[in-house]
Amino acid sequence: MTEQTGIELTPKEVRILEVASYKANIETYKTLLSTLDGKWDAELGHLKELEPQEAARQCPMDKLERLAVLQQYDQVTNLLKTEIVECAKASAILAIM
Repeated sequence: MTEQTGIELTPKEVRILEVASYKANIETYKTLLSTLDGKWDAELGHLKELEPQEAARQCPMDKLERLAVLQQYDQVTNLLKTEIVECAKASAILAIM
């Protein structure tokens, strides 16, 4: 039952909503990635494998904003990959329902 409407959904309807949610997230992440430049600059490349907080500590002050964009790009890329995998899984389950 959904809290807002009091309507009870079938398992198949729930799965349909789940797949739609994954697809919406995928499109959102793709759009966000298209606005970001994720190509790591040579002078910041050594920071890529560090934890974000440590990378920020080691980053020159005048490059922090650029580092933030690069980290955001990587984070959103990972989220996109996860959403694609989960969407495929939910779609496969939906297909056999």
